Amino acid sequence: MILDSRKIHSRREIASRCQMSHTTFYKFLSRYKEQGEDGLHDKERVPTIRPNQTPPDVEEAILAFVQDHPAYGPKRISDELRLPENGAILVGETAVYGVLKRNDLNTRKKRLKWIDSLQPPQEKTAWELDKEASQHRHVHAPQPGYLMSQDGKLIGRLAGIGKVYVQVGIDCHSSFGWAKLYTDKTADSSADFLKYVNHNYEYMRVKLQRVLTDNGKEYGSSEPTYDHHFGATCLIHGIKHKTTKVKHPWTNGYAERFIQTLYQEFFQVALRRKKYTSIEELQLDLDQYLRYYNWQRPHRGRRTRGRTPAQVFFVPNQEQLLLPAPKAVA
Repeated sequence: MILDSRKIHSRREIASRCQMSHTTFYKFLSRYKEQGEDGLHDKERVPTIRPNQTPPDVEEAILAFVQDHPAYGPKRISDELRLPENGAILVGETAVYGVLKRNDLNTRKKRLKWIDSLQPPQEKTAWELDKEASQHRHVHAPQPGYLMSQDGKLIGRLAGIGKVYVQVGIDCHSSFGWAKLYTDKTADSSADFLKYVNHNYEYMRVKLQRVLTDNGKEYGSSEPTYDHHFGATCLIHGIKHKTTKVKHPWTNGYAERFIQTLYQEFFQVALRRKKYTSIEELQLDLDQYLRYYNWQRPHRGRRTRGRTPAQVFFVPNQEQLLLPAPKAVA
């Protein structure tokens, strides 16, 4: 086509026929004048070699050192490689950073992840396998009152009040929940909360049969005795006490998730909006949230399926659903 330019007076027309810009046309025309037809062929691109780029053998030494010391940064790596026992390699901090950057290892997190990828897959421990399997197990609770999950957690320290703990109980069949605030986490407060929840079960004409707790000293052992306040409460009210496996807190998942929900939906919001001067004042607002949680908030659990806990709890007694949400019984 460039040869045809001898017959066509307008080079603009030639560029148009070739569907190329004027700049590209003149580039090829210049190459044709200098090299002939060979200049019209695409040239193989040769990678640019920067004169100050770190030599390959030094780069390999840096990466090998990083495998053994992934937590070290560029400055520390540069200093360590200068030592005789590490090869007496003279490489600056900037050069080390350049090598790390090119290999996408310029942060400690990336280097640690890289080290993990170099390791052969390891067999999971029995503890890890049990934790994974527990995610697919379902708590056996065929009806309300069959099993209540109880747990306690420190909410925080409030000015003028001190430490504030919450004890929670959740019916494992319906997800109907209770929560009460205390200034300690002891056998006395744990037993007091169990009495409180049991009283509420009785008020709703349901027998509480079992309570599940972790192995905290405030709950005693799974074999209740009258020597322990919590155990004595279980014996007096005919409640069986079950405990989770030692160091397996996720097996009390109902209470754990309930505490998480309370913290995210209530405590984080309430403690920012209002300055509480007493634990009773905070309890009043918590009770109001619990009425919403139990009677209005849809749950997406395996048993609730978009219903409220109250709808599931009172299925055998549908007429009670017509009543307004009751206040917790003291």
